[in-house]
Amino acid sequence: MTSGLYAGSFDPITLGHVDVIRRASRIFDRVIVTISINTSKHALFSIEERTRFAKEALQAFKNVTVVSSHELTVNFAEQMGADVLIRGVRGSSDIDSELAIAGLNEQLDAKIQTIFIPTAANYRDFSSSMIKEIAKFHGDVSHFVPEQVAIALQSKFQ
Repeated sequence: MTSGLYAGSFDPITLGHVDVIRRASRIFDRVIVTISINTSKHALFSIEERTRFAKEALQAFKNVTVVSSHELTVNFAEQMGADVLIRGVRGSSDIDSELAIAGLNEQLDAKIQTIFIPTAANYRDFSSSMIKEIAKFHGDVSHFVPEQVAIALQSKFQ
């Protein structure tokens, strides 16, 4: 049984994230989506809210589990029995930083492998940060995030 772990802050989860997870669910027997804390960012939503959003958005994928973690990703992957770390990439701007992260993870645990899954073309041009900015100025984000996330963003910025 192959298991992949897709870790991120998911603040909030986007349709691009959902697309990467959908693709990963076709490759792996089990996909563990891990809502993590990014210490270099100030999260808009709590880890509990982000976990709930992800669970709601991903409930149709029977081989996907959503959990939260406060641990180093490679350590958590080992605890969860994940063979591979999954990283979504939107374009060339993501590749350099993702390669650096993959290299660090490999130095921390030589057994862990990282695969990159490109996001579908229609999801490549936006990030969670951009979506929060649009929502902050009362723009329509319904084409970028699951419905419950769009409602939560609207509520946050009323």
